Amino acid sequence: MRKEQLIFLIPSLAGGGAERVASTLLPYLARHFDLTLALLEDRRSYPIPTDVPVVAFSRQLNSHTAHVIRIPCHILALASLVRKKQAKMVLSLMEQANIINLLASYITDHRVVISQHINPRKQYEGKGLLGKVISQTSGRLYPRAARIIAVSNGIKEIIVSDYRLDARRIAVIPNPVDVASVGKMSKKEPSTALPGDYLLHVGRLNVNHKAHDILLNAFKKLHFFHPDLKLILVGNGPDKEQIKAMIKDMDLSDSVILAGWQDDVYPFMARAKALVLCSRYEGRPHVLVEAMACGCPVVATDCQTGPREILGDSKYGLLVSVDDPEALALSVKMLLTDKPRRAYFQEQARRRAQDFDLEQIGPKYVRLLQSIAKTAV
Repeated sequence: MRKEQLIFLIPSLAGGGAERVASTLLPYLARHFDLTLALLEDRRSYPIPTDVPVVAFSRQLNSHTAHVIRIPCHILALASLVRKKQAKMVLSLMEQANIINLLASYITDHRVVISQHINPRKQYEGKGLLGKVISQTSGRLYPRAARIIAVSNGIKEIIVSDYRLDARRIAVIPNPVDVASVGKMSKKEPSTALPGDYLLHVGRLNVNHKAHDILLNAFKKLHFFHPDLKLILVGNGPDKEQIKAMIKDMDLSDSVILAGWQDDVYPFMARAKALVLCSRYEGRPHVLVEAMACGCPVVATDCQTGPREILGDSKYGLLVSVDDPEALALSVKMLLTDKPRRAYFQEQARRRAQDFDLEQIGPKYVRLLQSIAKTAV
């Protein structure tokens, strides 16, 4: 039986939660579609199946200006690829790719499926005129999509409210995790020597989004009672120097480790006392489920979308208020001192991660995409 053509468009496969989701989905989608991966820029940190062809529209783009300048070229490149592949639909992930997908559809009339991974109200806050333009453009273009995939119910509610879309056109599909693969990789030796007892934070070094200021303040409180405890920050980002300065000012230079980007973070998760996520906003934080699949207890802020849908009312991990270092420190302290409680959350984490396994989530993507392909002209 001939497979339907599908183009999967994403800005890049550089490090990030949404990019890891794309890398996880690729082999599953390739089983069911004649799949082509299209990158707006040629950056790759995650694996790509060898049988999936890759087309990069640009080399690495190192500034927002470069991305904006290249938008017309990317629209034309996608339209050309759609025609070459005779593809009836394009699945895109992340706002920039979504906008280009929608604009290219005016040329080719292909069916557009877009995936929203972050709270659109928060994504462009504080980003000036460009942020407002992109947000307004999304609002005008999103009604053109055949379907919208929201990774959480919270994001769906915001899209329906802000973009005034029919809720029936929005499917909620959580991010998938290949639980078996994660479990296997977590047993590998870590790429660097790890301290005895440590907390782990995995995410972009962006203080406004990920709230490293709150994390470091909470860790400072914990460090008073647990002087041997370390904190490992995995990730890169624009606020690295600011975070370094905060660490120095709090006299935590000997206790906080900036580990940078890690190709394989699962061994870090499997050995951590807890993974801590103190974000001010999220879409559906993929890193929580990855850590849970490794049997790592998690503590997360109850920000507007995502964590509560994963953790329930502190059923599968601990939820704390946003911007509350005291509550964060107390919850982590409980996991450090109450071994039966920590063992309970380890088991709960593993159990909950199964709900988001690729073999559970992948079919939802396939059914949605195949139903759209049937309606395409």
